[in-house]
Amino acid sequence: MVSGYIDVGVLPAFLAAVVVLMVVPGPDMAFMVATGLRDGRRAAARAAFGITAGVSVYVVLTALGLGALLAAMPQVGDVIRLCGAAYLGYLAWTSWRSAGAPVAVDAAPQPRAFRRGFLVNLSNPKILLFFTAFLPQFLGDAAANPALQLLLLGLLLQVIGLAVDLATGQLAGAVRDRLLDSPRVRTVFERLAATVYGALAAALVADSLR
Repeated sequence: MVSGYIDVGVLPAFLAAVVVLMVVPGPDMAFMVATGLRDGRRAAARAAFGITAGVSVYVVLTALGLGALLAAMPQVGDVIRLCGAAYLGYLAWTSWRSAGAPVAVDAAPQPRAFRRGFLVNLSNPKILLFFTAFLPQFLGDAAANPALQLLLLGLLLQVIGLAVDLATGQLAGAVRDRLLDSPRVRTVFERLAATVYGALAAALVADSLR
């Protein structure tokens, strides 16, 4: 069924596919777990909105058809990935170095949490290529305005993704809060977060070398 310029008939299949994709553990979920364990629930919430902002950029680029351009210029994607890997490597190093440091329970969430989520998500151009392959499958009969259809689908994907990221970060942060008084456990959590950041950096480097 077409409503105006948008085919809403594809929504059931699209939403089912997105839910399946979101509940399968991936880089975003690993990042949210690491952030929740390292910085707590409030910082994790900010990071989740940062991730969503990063996805917004790729949704718009997909609607504009720039995914094909990136596919034709893989060296651009490699540069973006290597910059992202360097940033994640920095996060891994700082997290490992500060592991076990005293933490104030009522401390304000780190203002860098949003920026961190945004940059980490934006540093993976594979997301743009994925959207370029995934979203057009659900254009349906909206050929008159495919860009609008892609933007709608991207918005729905963002809402579901944000909900999953928030839930993941809050759960990890809740675990951290219950064990906050133990420096030894806190050290383990923060070094686990550093390991996750390092693994994500290594994955980006591996992608750029293929």
